[in-house]
Amino acid sequence: MKYIITENQNFLRRRILRFIDIVEEQIEGYEQHEHNPWWCRTYNPESFLENLIDRSIEIFIDENWDFFHDNSERGGSNMDISLLNRMVEREYGNYIKNLFVRKCGYNRY
Repeated sequence: MKYIITENQNFLRRRILRFIDIVEEQIEGYEQHEHNPWWCRTYNPESFLENLIDRSIEIFIDENWDFFHDNSERGGSNMDISLLNRMVEREYGNYIKNLFVRKCGYNRY
């Protein structure tokens, strides 16, 4: 079976390593906080994970503004980027939730 990869899918595939770097930079930033930082009062493990994913995607889109705001066939304005969510949840989800529990002493996880 052959898969046909569009030009915009290929663009995203080539930049996925940068997206992973962004996620890891976000995690590192939270790792450096002392225990019970402000986000412990704002989130729970699930919402913390969602926020970190959303923020990482925002940064990634900002860094690739022209591509993600291009309405042409070659652009990514209509791409389904939910695969980025699933990738982070699968690869980092448990680690990120455990980071929240470690830093915040969350008991209901």
